[in-house]
Amino acid sequence: MSELASWLQQLVALLPDGKVGYTLRRWFYRGRLKACGHFAAMSGFKIFGAETVSIGSRVTFNVGVVIDGSHGEIRIGDDVLIGPYCVLRAADHGFSDVTRPIREQERVSGTIVIEDDVWLGSHVVVTRGVTIGRGSVIGAHSVVTKDIPPYSVAVGVPAKVAKTRGAKEPVG
Repeated sequence: MSELASWLQQLVALLPDGKVGYTLRRWFYRGRLKACGHFAAMSGFKIFGAETVSIGSRVTFNVGVVIDGSHGEIRIGDDVLIGPYCVLRAADHGFSDVTRPIREQERVSGTIVIEDDVWLGSHVVVTRGVTIGRGSVIGAHSVVTKDIPPYSVAVGVPAKVAKTRGAKEPVG
C-alpha cells in the first residue's frame, strides 16, 4: 500500500459513524477488494491486503475491526456480524528456525473462510487456515485456531464447540 493510500485508510477509519461514514468506508474499500457486497463498517475499521479479501452482502463490522489478508486470503459470506475489535489474520510469522530471528523468517499463509450467517462476538481473533461454518456463533474473546462446524456455538482460547445451535444439550 502506498503512503498516500495508508493516509487515506487512516482518515477513512477515523470518520464518525453514521450514514456518511459507512458510505465513505464502503466506497474507499469497494474498488480495492477482491469481491465486495453491501456492508456497513463502523469507525476504526481497516483492511490490509484488500486485494485478497472478499466480503459478501449484508455484512456488519463493528468498531475497531481489523481484517488482514496480506500473504493469504479471507472470504466473508453473507449476513455476517463481526463484533467490536475482532481481528482476522490470514498469515503468521514462521518461527521454526532458532538460528534466525523470527522477523527474518518466512510468513506462513493460509485462508480464512467465514460462511454465511455467522456472528463473531467482541474481540474474537481468527487465525489462518480456519473455516467457520454457516450459522455459527463465536463467543467474545475467543481465539479460533481450528475449523468450526456449521451451526456451532464455540468459545474459549482456543475456541471449542460448546453446543450446537438448536440442540437442547451442550456438546461434550
